[in-house]
Amino acid sequence: MINKLGNTTKVLGITAASVIFLAGCEAVQTASGSSDASSSSSKSASGVTDITFWNGHPSGDLQTQMHSEVAQFNKTHPDIHVSYVDKYTEVQPITAAFAAHDAPNVGMPHVADAEQFEKDGYLVDLTPFMSNKSAIQSDYYPNVWNSVNITPGQTYLLPYEESAQMVIYYNQNLLKQAGITQAPKTWNDLVSDAEKITTLGNGDHGIAWTPSLTQFFVMAEDFGGSVFASSGDTKFALNNSGANKALTMLRQMVVNKSLLITQNYNYQLDFGTGKVGVLMDASAGFTYDNGSAGGKFKMVATPAPVGNSGQQYNFVDGDALCVFNTGTKAQQQAAYTFIKWLASPSTNAEWNESTNYVPTGPASDKLMQSFYKTNTNYAASFSAPNNWMTEPSQNTAAYEAATTAMDSDFEKALLGQESVSTALQNMTTIGNEYLSGKKQG
Repeated sequence: MINKLGNTTKVLGITAASVIFLAGCEAVQTASGSSDASSSSSKSASGVTDITFWNGHPSGDLQTQMHSEVAQFNKTHPDIHVSYVDKYTEVQPITAAFAAHDAPNVGMPHVADAEQFEKDGYLVDLTPFMSNKSAIQSDYYPNVWNSVNITPGQTYLLPYEESAQMVIYYNQNLLKQAGITQAPKTWNDLVSDAEKITTLGNGDHGIAWTPSLTQFFVMAEDFGGSVFASSGDTKFALNNSGANKALTMLRQMVVNKSLLITQNYNYQLDFGTGKVGVLMDASAGFTYDNGSAGGKFKMVATPAPVGNSGQQYNFVDGDALCVFNTGTKAQQQAAYTFIKWLASPSTNAEWNESTNYVPTGPASDKLMQSFYKTNTNYAASFSAPNNWMTEPSQNTAAYEAATTAMDSDFEKALLGQESVSTALQNMTTIGNEYLSGKKQG
């Protein structure tokens, strides 16, 4: 049954794949296979350096793949043993772990959390471990590398995973019923297709969507607009024609009921009923969306639509890898060896092929070309990296607080409680109050 919900919840910086299940329980795998809370034991009598890793994927296919990669590392690096804890690397649990002298050696933080860790002195600068920093940096696309550069002149994070936030997934059976013979390529196509599906009746809806400012920002750029006043990403400027066109399009789709507003991840459940034609979701949501379809109908992925600008933009984000200021120097060296291996092009390609994250750099992209040729649903997630948008790396926490506050006016515009132009102006004003530090989240 499809439940239409009036309130909207923004999901920003956290992918569907990483939060669809609550990480309430913690799986701990130690060298002996038994549960152990200790995370900073020193080199064992056998000469093996033990380290602990907080894995940020505590459920589903992503958890399974991460466990597999840890096992692969342990097998190929006999002098290091990594024990994993299936737990998010967030500020509150990490702070508590440091207070209890039980912090991990390696974590998978989002950049906003890493900013706080750096302020608290919890992170190790990776630069001294890098024999050739420029060579390592060249493995990544410039915007991906810059997106984790929280402190100029120092390197605290390595990019690990990037989820493309705008991918189109559709119920091929329902599109055929509506007389649609090809996947939507532009926003005009998507709007038209959604209307055709909705007019089938029987409770069918063109699109089910939990409103996301991240995805809206992509739309604004697609329509020739902008999100920020300048390339420095220090000041919002959403009161422009492109953003207005994008928000007006969304509002009209809500009015004609071709766009069903949902909360959280209910759009995935709605999609599974077979009564929704299209989802706008992140690449990392693919395994969950496909799981919701459950073989009841054929789910197909197609690239993010192109707007009036003629360009195809996307927004990428995900968790990075860090070494915490815990344990011995040998453990910190082992921890760096582990995250460098995890972030390497070959491991990144393997991770992406199992999870539908996108390549972090040209080397992993090259390794994935043959895979993409035979796995078109995965290939649909990858687009030109020079058109990727990212969060502002040196002000991510303020950015996320800003977008959380901006979401109220965004919701009001979608539901017709506020005009589009007023909402965009209010979003710009309140967003800049957070980015400037006048308000704090």
